[in-house]
Amino acid sequence: MTRIYVTGTDTGVGKTLVTSALAAGLRERHGHASIVKIAQTGVAPGEPGDAEEAARLSSCVWFELARFLKPADPWTAALAEGAVPLRAADAVARIASIEGSIVVEGSGGAAVPLNERESISEVAASCALEAVVVVGLRLGCLSHTILTLDYLRARAIAVRGLVCSEMVPVEPSYVDDVRRVLSAFADRICTIGFEGDEKRRYRNAVDAIAPLL
Repeated sequence: MTRIYVTGTDTGVGKTLVTSALAAGLRERHGHASIVKIAQTGVAPGEPGDAEEAARLSSCVWFELARFLKPADPWTAALAEGAVPLRAADAVARIASIEGSIVVEGSGGAAVPLNERESISEVAASCALEAVVVVGLRLGCLSHTILTLDYLRARAIAVRGLVCSEMVPVEPSYVDDVRRVLSAFADRICTIGFEGDEKRRYRNAVDAIAPLL
């Protein structure tokens, strides 16, 4: 049984794609895998969220623990609609009830607030999930990645590896430089190159993240 937490250096860096690729790999190896979105924000009721999109690509079951309309951090989004913010203990209990291998996707970065005193990564820490950090390949990503790794390790969250995600085309030399620097902070680094076609990008992602399974 493998239980993974997907977080990232920012929003919009490819966490959902990596979540789907990891889930597909686990399903292939273990026969079953579940996808969990801790808190979905910025999506209206009835519209597909990140977990559903990842499940569509990977043919896995999915769960969404909370949903708020405002495109913001889960705490702010909950307050915007007068809802009670999600508590880490409630999310932990839901995740603990799901059997087998799971891939849990966070929101934004590792330190995003879940409520007034807990970050979203507190759920991963309490569930003993291993983190996969998605690095958006753009200026500033080195500092964001190193700070993310420090934040996770300070909370005793083991880091399974990094996925460098090319959301727009970048120079190969830049990718090499990022990987060289980050190799001092993580043993396993994968790269997903830019691909405009969704199906090809997904297949590339499945192949790229195989060393993390």
